[in-house]
Amino acid sequence: MHRPIYDLSTTKNGVPVEQSARIQAAFEALFIKYKVDVVLTAHEHCYECHTPIRNNSPVLDGVSSDRKTYSNPQAPVYILSGAGGGIEGHENNPHTSAKWNVMANYADFGVTTLEENRTVLSWKFINSVNQAVLDSFVVRKV
Repeated sequence: MHRPIYDLSTTKNGVPVEQSARIQAAFEALFIKYKVDVVLTAHEHCYECHTPIRNNSPVLDGVSSDRKTYSNPQAPVYILSGAGGGIEGHENNPHTSAKWNVMANYADFGVTTLEENRTVLSWKFINSVNQAVLDSFVVRKV
């Protein structure tokens, strides 16, 4: 999807507003019904990674304590991958963090990689200047 449902422009309780709320109303129930594991969005010029989320709340069943492994997630993991080069929105201090937020990077440009097979999806956010891995996680389906 182009525009995110969940990003740090939500209320401090993690509730989407305005256009994000309309997108949530149109799609979130379908994502849950059809057991979507990952929702990839962009639009904002930053990177964010969130735990599985259902109805504005984190769903932590199967989530490791470091929030880097999601085993049989019970709701979609949401990724906002828009840090490819637009300077609009880049800042050092991202907005207030919701409970479901794992990582937010509004300062670095980067690329993302995705590797998958039938049971594992591996994701990385890599700094485009020095190639440092700034975030990574795996989704396991067993």
